[in-house]
Amino acid sequence: MFEGHQRINKLDLDPIVVKVMDKDEGYGWTLEFTQQVATEYKRYLTLCLENPDFPMVPSSFVDKFWHFHILDTQKYAADCDLIFGCFLHHFPYFGMRGEEDAQNLKQAWADSRALYIKRFGAIDDSLWPASARCPNCGRRSENQCFKEVRPQLKLAA
Repeated sequence: MFEGHQRINKLDLDPIVVKVMDKDEGYGWTLEFTQQVATEYKRYLTLCLENPDFPMVPSSFVDKFWHFHILDTQKYAADCDLIFGCFLHHFPYFGMRGEEDAQNLKQAWADSRALYIKRFGAIDDSLWPASARCPNCGRRSENQCFKEVRPQLKLAA
C-alpha cells in the first residue's frame, strides 16, 4: 500500500459525518448509514487516486457526502493536497451538455462501477444503485476524455 492509500485510510471525516447527520443542516442520515457512506467515499477517493486520467463517477450518496467535504474548503483543500498532491476537482455538469455527453456519463458510470468491483470486490447496490444518474465527476489530471465546457442558460427571445 503506498502513501496515498494510507492517508485516505487515516482521513478524519468525523466533521463531515456530523454535518451530514444533522437534521437541519445535513441529510439527517443515521450514524450507521453515514459511516457506510463515509467508507464508500474513501473507496471513491482511492479509485480517483489510482485512476487519475479517468473521470470517476460517484454514487449519488457518495456525491452528497463529497459535497459536504468540499464545503469545508480549508479541510478539503488540505485533504486533497495530502492525498493527491493537488486539488480533486468536482465537475457537476458531466452528462448535461447534450446527448453525446449523456452517453459518455453512462459509460463513465459503468466503467466506474467496473473499476470499483475490480478493486474492492462486490458492490453494494443500495449505496451504488445501478440506475443512478449522478452528473458529477472527480478529476485531477488535465488529460481528460471530456472538455470542461459548462452548460449555458438559453432563454426564449
